Amino acid sequence: MNHLQALKRAVLGVLLMAPALCMAWGAIASNPETGTHIATGHASAAEAEQEAIERCEEKGLACSLLITGSNAGAFVVYVSKGGYHGAFARDPAQADKLAKANCRKNNKVCEIRSAAWDRGAVWLAVAMSDTGSWVRYNNPDPEAVQEQAMADCLSNSTAPKTCKLLGDAAHKGSVAIATSDSAQLSYIKVALDRETAASGALKGCAALPSKPLDCKVAQQYSNDDPLPSPKAMQALEAQAEKNRAAAMRVKAPAPVKSVRSTARTTEHYTCETSCTNASCVSRFDDGTILHWTAQMKHDGFKWALDTSGCGR
Repeated sequence: MNHLQALKRAVLGVLLMAPALCMAWGAIASNPETGTHIATGHASAAEAEQEAIERCEEKGLACSLLITGSNAGAFVVYVSKGGYHGAFARDPAQADKLAKANCRKNNKVCEIRSAAWDRGAVWLAVAMSDTGSWVRYNNPDPEAVQEQAMADCLSNSTAPKTCKLLGDAAHKGSVAIATSDSAQLSYIKVALDRETAASGALKGCAALPSKPLDCKVAQQYSNDDPLPSPKAMQALEAQAEKNRAAAMRVKAPAPVKSVRSTARTTEHYTCETSCTNASCVSRFDDGTILHWTAQMKHDGFKWALDTSGCGR
């Protein structure tokens, strides 16, 4: 949401922060049955972790946090019979290497299952008083950039008691300040791109009570753009998607001879089960015979028929 504010005077003080690397938080949660679930582009680790867990648990199964990372980069996850193994790094090749190495510590067969690029994010904040405005931008921490802008206003404004944050929040994108010398007024606009911010500031300035005709953009500051996904990352994502699709395809098992399972005993009953492909018959100690169909089950690496039960 864009936030607008008219200042009573055109005296504007601006303190700038040196550019910083784009930063955002991402996380991956996993479950052996439903796979991996990725959340990226969050302002904090807690937000990223919460979304990843919530996405993972949408099907009602408990999930665990696999990995958290920040500062824009690649999330890569490999899968084996031992479960999921993830890594995060700025360089996709390095993330791939680390995730594969983690997987192969205790597993001979590993394949890439998930890959996602976190583009990063930086923030700006505008603090205003009756006598001016102060801008901080390109900060990876939304709370810190608000504190810095307010500190600038409180330290430099001649009316510090009137200092407040524009929109009571940090913002992505760009801020533009349009001023009118004749009206001695200013108008501030925040938008996701420079052009929208500039045009909005000019439009807002021209609509001020005196309808000034001499509005111009006096100052404009923009956060760095998020980092685009590199080609190396796109190749990893394509391979992960290919492997994921292959794992989800359930292939009919070839005909096999009838195989008798080991007798199973629970605190309630004992059964002896034999199966031909997915067609199973269980015989219980009370003479009951149950015909049932075994279901496909994913063990974290591949799909296979689960014939270990008694059909109950």
